[in-house]
Amino acid sequence: MRKQSGFSLVELMIALVIGLIVVGGLVSVLMASRQAFTLQQSNNFNQENIRFASARLSWSLRMADFWGGTKPDKITALTDTAGIGGDGDCNGAFVMSVGPGAMQNGVYGYDGGEDFPIKDCVDPANYVKGSDVLVVRYADVIGYDPDKGPDTQDFNGDASAVPNTTSVFLVAGLGQQAALFRKDAAVPAAPLSVTSGRYVYPYQFEMYYLRPCADLGGADKCSATSDGGAPSPSLVRMRMDATGKLVSEVVVDGIEQLSFEYASRVDNGANPPGQTAFGPAATTDWQNVTQVRTTFVARAASRDMSIKHSGEFDLTGHCAYKIDDTGAVSYPDTAVTNGCSKALSGAYGDQPQQYARILSQQVVLLRNRVRG
Repeated sequence: MRKQSGFSLVELMIALVIGLIVVGGLVSVLMASRQAFTLQQSNNFNQENIRFASARLSWSLRMADFWGGTKPDKITALTDTAGIGGDGDCNGAFVMSVGPGAMQNGVYGYDGGEDFPIKDCVDPANYVKGSDVLVVRYADVIGYDPDKGPDTQDFNGDASAVPNTTSVFLVAGLGQQAALFRKDAAVPAAPLSVTSGRYVYPYQFEMYYLRPCADLGGADKCSATSDGGAPSPSLVRMRMDATGKLVSEVVVDGIEQLSFEYASRVDNGANPPGQTAFGPAATTDWQNVTQVRTTFVARAASRDMSIKHSGEFDLTGHCAYKIDDTGAVSYPDTAVTNGCSKALSGAYGDQPQQYARILSQQVVLLRNRVRG
């Protein structure tokens, strides 16, 4: 009789144990890889959003106070502002705050608080509490022939013919004078001292602020149901359209907090040579601002519950907050009033420790002011 061979029960059990150990190791490696992938994906999302937001803000700030080669005090202001602007104090006079004696002109900022800093301009539900607001005004770089000759583009034509068309234009003579005028109106000859070497530029008004959601979903304000039930804080630009009205559009989503600080060309003797002190809007000398420091906190679009995303986010001397492992939010003491402490409970979302965040900072030189 032939002897039978095979695995004994003990051998089979040993093989099963070894197999389970190998499989367990593979599962552990796969889970670690998945966790690393999720974290990297969140960081990539945050970095891309910061890059885009930084580029957009940098462009606007570098254009601030460009008036076709003239200075703000040489601009004849627009007095007919009927139909221009939006709600509340974002009216025509505010939008067109340019010219001799105008405090705002190219750049002006507002510190964040519990309410939107410009009265009745933005619905409270559409404002991220504690975030700063920046206003920029300039003439676009596209110059047009003021004579509207038959072989030149009509600068006040339809929106498809002229990029970034607004309802207001600026006619300027390089190094001389300039004047603002309404769309379809005759190009003013006075007070410009010359009739040659003039160009017409579209006038641009931009206001940057944070909104608690990206997609309003057909409503007029953010709610818990916005963005499919997961509201994503977003950087928003308010601008003037071709009719003169103010419209808001999302620049990029995923920006949780935003802060601006400003530096002046005036040396008050308080700083070492070569160093510039940045401060909040409340202490800024607007006529002499030459640099703007922008600080963002970007937040991932999706939750990551594999690890705790706690940390302290010190945006500036007037905005800081801390998220602990339980999701509780606190506001550290700062040199001045912590504007972020004005945020309402839950402003950073449900279980905020489940979102990856990145803090980033940039400084932009206002080149048109530096050049004089």
